[in-house]
Amino acid sequence: MARGRKQNLNVTALPLHDDPQAAHKARADDLRPDDLLTDSEIIVWDRVAPQLAMLGRLKPHFVDALCEYCRIVRRLADARKMLDDDDWTYVVVGRNGNQQKSRPEVAQLNDDWRKWRSLVGEFGLAPAAERGMQSGQGDLFDDFDNF
Repeated sequence: MARGRKQNLNVTALPLHDDPQAAHKARADDLRPDDLLTDSEIIVWDRVAPQLAMLGRLKPHFVDALCEYCRIVRRLADARKMLDDDDWTYVVVGRNGNQQKSRPEVAQLNDDWRKWRSLVGEFGLAPAAERGMQSGQGDLFDDFDNF
């Protein structure tokens, strides 16, 4: 068997498949309601929606709830920035001396945080919530298969 000079191959590697995230990004882009969200809320949508699509949790009837999630995230960021810039408390001088009180915006921030936490649980965006959404051993067999 004769061995000669090795051939000079000018072949570039071909990808075996397309971008696996492309389908999820496309679904998130198709369902994005640009008329309902502001620019800062769309940034949140573009960050979260493809991940939810990948997990099978982005459906057309969930769009309003995800819009609300985006609004709450923006409000939390705005409130934290405003409170960090101004101050979280103020001083009141009364008959009992000086008292430090929380600004009313702190109560609004706490309320928005509770709403955010609820929506995180609904979409399974926290580890504990995600474990609750996974099928357990009792879900292996459907009771209605016999019918």
